Amino acid sequence: MEEKNTNQDLENQQQSNKQAPIPPQKNKSGLMFILFLVIALLAIVTWLYIDQRQTTDEIETALTIEKDSLQSHLMQLRDDYDELMTDNDSMNTQLVLEKEKIDDLLAEIKTVKATNYAKIKLLQNELGTLRTVAKSYVQQIDSLNTMNQALVAENVLVKNEIKAAKSTNVELEEQNKDLSGKVELASTLQTENIEANPLNKRGKATTKIKRIKKIKIGFRIKENVLAAAGERDVFIRIAGPDDYILAKSEDDLFEYQGQKVVYSAKRPIDYINKNIDVVVYWDNNGALLTGTYEVYIFADGNEIGNTQFLIE
Repeated sequence: MEEKNTNQDLENQQQSNKQAPIPPQKNKSGLMFILFLVIALLAIVTWLYIDQRQTTDEIETALTIEKDSLQSHLMQLRDDYDELMTDNDSMNTQLVLEKEKIDDLLAEIKTVKATNYAKIKLLQNELGTLRTVAKSYVQQIDSLNTMNQALVAENVLVKNEIKAAKSTNVELEEQNKDLSGKVELASTLQTENIEANPLNKRGKATTKIKRIKKIKIGFRIKENVLAAAGERDVFIRIAGPDDYILAKSEDDLFEYQGQKVVYSAKRPIDYINKNIDVVVYWDNNGALLTGTYEVYIFADGNEIGNTQFLIE
């Protein structure tokens, strides 16, 4: 019985030994599964890396374009500031400060990497602020230019009015001068019936040089309501054939056209704007020559008549 059991245990042990190789087959399948899983994970990671890299490149390209656009807009804004012109010194100072800010931003943007999104965004915000400020300056300058144009137009109008007024004044002055000249001319004393006769010792007219004792000059000063009434002197100048003025003294002078000139004789009169007959004599002092003599009559600084006579 014991031998039988022993044999049966041996058979069972042999049978058990025959079934032992089965576990290695299960381990191989698990290894294949793990290898497949690793390969799949590697593929996914590779795909994710490539996709992420592509996305990063696209973002970097977009940021580079944004950076270049920002730089271009800053340069355009700088050029716009250069075109702003005004005569206001205070505003010109502010414009210079704003251009310096733009220059600083242009210098800064050159040092910024395209991947620095935060910095680029900050510079974009500053660009927006600068544009707003620039727009306000444009409006102020336009307003100032409009005011200046209005002032210039007003000044031109005023100048034209002043010019017209001056032209009118000049015209009026000319008219006044012309009128004054006419009044002055009309107020000048006028003479008529002028006669100049050499007389002998009996008071008779003669042309013989040896018989002449006096020269009589007679004339009428005509009525003139525009002339100034009152006392005045009438002067006579007698010019000989040699143009020498017959005079008693070199000190016998009167004023004519701003100069002192010698006279031959004078006669005071009292003019009351009526016709007045005047006679003036010149005594012969032996200076007579044969020939034609000219006689000139003066009053109030004006020549008011002339005549001539002959001595043989």
